[in-house]
Amino acid sequence: MFHKSSKRRHRVAMSAILCAMTLPGCATLTHGTSQSVDIWSSPDGANVTVNGRNLGTTPVRTDLKRGQSHVVQVEKDGYLSETVMTTTKMNKATSWNALFGIPGAAAIILDLANGSATDITPDAVSVDLVEKVTPPSAVMPAGYEPSSEQGRVRLN
Repeated sequence: MFHKSSKRRHRVAMSAILCAMTLPGCATLTHGTSQSVDIWSSPDGANVTVNGRNLGTTPVRTDLKRGQSHVVQVEKDGYLSETVMTTTKMNKATSWNALFGIPGAAAIILDLANGSATDITPDAVSVDLVEKVTPPSAVMPAGYEPSSEQGRVRLN
């Protein structure tokens, strides 16, 4: 039979092995609950808001909370604004938890609850802003005025 100190060492060793098996797969520890996302625009210097919060001008890096979608708006005077919606997808670290049975299930529940089970996609936002085009104003020669009939010009 085991001696008391042997049993205790055995329990401690088993606990350490169990922790070592489940912790590396835990996305909370390996990925965290937020993710860095870079936001660029061409041209640079566009205003960036994420979920209505102003982050400054491009290029900018921000940490976004995992487990939820985000609305990224990029605006610059003289250009059409662009909106990009991020989504989430399950990350690979979470799938490792499934291999470890009940301890893995506990880690999956934690990862799902705090969002660390997911990755934000796209992980970088790059926007090519399109310049606003203002149509030329109609210039009428002196003595002419537009008619209510399309395509006709009346002489005064």
